[in-house]
Order: sequence, then structure tokens, then C-alpha cells
Amino acid sequence: MSLRVGLLCHRGVGGSTRIAVDLGNALAGRGHTVHLFARTLPLGLATFARGMTFHPLLAGDGHAPPTASLDANWSAPDLDLLVERIAAVANSSGLDVLHFHYAMPFAWVAAEAVRRLGDTAPRLVGTLHGTDVSVHGRSSKGRSLARALARADRLTTVSNSHVQLATRTFSLSRPPDLIPNFIDLRRFRPIDRGHLDQTRPHRIVHVSNFRPVKDPTSVVRVFARVRRELDAELWLVGDGEGMPAVRSAVREDRLDHHVRFFGLHPAVEQVLPHADLLLLTSRYESYCLAALEAAACGVPAVAPRVGGLPEVVAHGRTGRLFRGGDEEEAARAVLMVLDDPQARIRMRREAVRRAGRLSAVQMVPRYEQLYRELVDGRPRGSSRDPVTAEAGA
Repeated sequence: MSLRVGLLCHRGVGGSTRIAVDLGNALAGRGHTVHLFARTLPLGLATFARGMTFHPLLAGDGHAPPTASLDANWSAPDLDLLVERIAAVANSSGLDVLHFHYAMPFAWVAAEAVRRLGDTAPRLVGTLHGTDVSVHGRSSKGRSLARALARADRLTTVSNSHVQLATRTFSLSRPPDLIPNFIDLRRFRPIDRGHLDQTRPHRIVHVSNFRPVKDPTSVVRVFARVRRELDAELWLVGDGEGMPAVRSAVREDRLDHHVRFFGLHPAVEQVLPHADLLLLTSRYESYCLAALEAAACGVPAVAPRVGGLPEVVAHGRTGRLFRGGDEEEAARAVLMVLDDPQARIRMRREAVRRAGRLSAVQMVPRYEQLYRELVDGRPRGSSRDPVTAEAGA
């Protein structure tokens, strides 16, 4: 039986958007009807699978200049307009499931849409992706978020670490289900490195939305340490509020000729396979989709031992982990990987193998199973209290 699924996500760069969009396309490819809601067209989404319809908040086709921001600060009128848009589609299309990706501000929006629809409402699923828990869940809006999340029929999240954090932060009566981030192995795959010029500088890549939680200036400082010992260049893929500080750090360390800025790139899979190592210096990661994408391309990672990263990067097997915030240890880890070609070959092979366990083909059916459990279960009641979607969420 095919399902009618509504997906709600941000428009900008980030794992929550990527997973929502890829899930929508995969579900549509498996014969389901999918309605995707976002403020504007998410970055990199040029075409939709047959069976997926995009509903922009703004008039027109939803195209707008790309943004690196998660765009969590919505006005009260925009929040209400989104609720109305979802309710209208649910009424006309008969949604079975409404699934929001990232709690800010979508937990409020989805819960209010379900309340207005009453007995005809779809089952409500939410996926907690990262800073919606680690930052917003600990903010002044945390209690309001917790009340909205309590309206969901099921919650999921992306790592064991984040299951525990979300349960504690929001005092959840039931821990979220674990469904890890997944990857399209047709897009992210290794290249044949037999013909590569071994005399070229080592290529270190960093991929992120350059938010403070990613600590991107630390990437530059670690790279500067590595450059003292090894000929290397740094590739920076993405953009965000931290980019001005990154550019300043590059200039101060006189690294201009050794750093390449790719900006917001709609096809990261065209860049990653040509790098030798992924460098992350995040203060926290619930999972880190970039690390999984790099692994699928055969690129080992050096990353801090924080959050869910140890569940993605296997220390000594697919990369190396270091103590969070220890830039000296991070630089030593980078040098250990790049200085040992044979170990790097082994890491590449193991990274590809482990990434193969987290393909869309394997993970999407887990969402389907969750949806079916809810749709085939007890009917929804209509006695739900109003949920206030706070302005400026």
C-alpha cells in the first residue's frame, strides 16, 4: 500500500535538509506520494522524483538565492501561513503522515497543523537532527519545544548519542527511535586513485555550514600546524556566518595560496572523492552527514570525539579521533593519516565498506516501517490542546 507523506524541512545547507530531501525522493521512487514543505527550494534540489510535489511558503516556484542558514527565526505570520499551507494540502490530499525534520520551528508548526485538522490529521513524526536539541533545547524555548514534541506520535534521531541527549534534554517519556543518517551510494562513491599525481600537495577538505558549532576557525589553525610539517592545501566547502572569521584567520596565517574556497556547492560529491582527508573540529555533532559522505567516497576523517562522531568515524579504521578542542592532537592525527600511505589505503577501503551499511536502500525502509506502524495503529483522537508557535522561533 502506498503512503501519502508530508515532509517539512529547512531550505539551507545542513544534514536535516539533505536527509529530508533525499528521503522524499527515495519514498517517491518507491511509489509513495510525497509533499515537501519548505520556505524556498532547498539548495541543490533542481529536480524532484515523480510523485513528489514541492510546496514553497513564498509565492512562485520557490526559487531564491541559496542560504547557509538554517533559518530558524521565523515571524509569527510566516509560521501561521506554513500551518495553513500544510493543513490545506492535508485536507486536499489526505496525508497519512506528516514528518518534520529539525524541531525549530517545525515541532510547533506540525503540532498546530495536526491540532487544527482534528480527526482527519495525519500521524505526526519528528526527527531531531542536532542543534535543535543541543542548542535550542537548552535555550529559553526548550520547555515550549518539549511540549510541542510531546504531541508527536513518534520521534526519531540519528545516533545513539543523540538519543540519550534528546531524552534527557526534553524529558521524553519514550526515547526517540534510532534511524541513522543515510547516503545515496550512486552519488557518493570513490574514484580510481591509481593515476593520481603522488607529488601534489595533500588535499584536506572541510565541509560544513560554517556555524559556530562547527568551530571553522579551528580548522584553519589545525591546518596551519599541519603545513609546518607537510605540503598540503585546504579545501573549504560551504558558507555561513563563521566564514568572515575563517577568511581573516587564513590571511593572518598567510595561507592564502594554500586554501581554496568552494562556497556553497550543490554537488559536494564532485569534490569529496578528490580529497585525501576530511578535517572536522566541531564542538558538537549529533552525527555529521559530511563524515558519512566522505567515507562513501573513500576519504578518511579526522574528527573530535564528541557527540555521535565516534559512531561515524571508527578510530584507527576509517580515520582518527582526537579530544574535542585539542588542536595540537588534531594536527598530529592529520599528520599520522597523511604520512602513512598504506594506512590511508586501508582506511579508504574500510570507510567505503562501513558507509555501504548506511545506504538509502537500507535506511528508507525503516522510515516506511515506522509510518506503517502508525497508520495501521489506533485512530487519532481530536482532544489536543493548542500549541503556540512562538514568534521569532
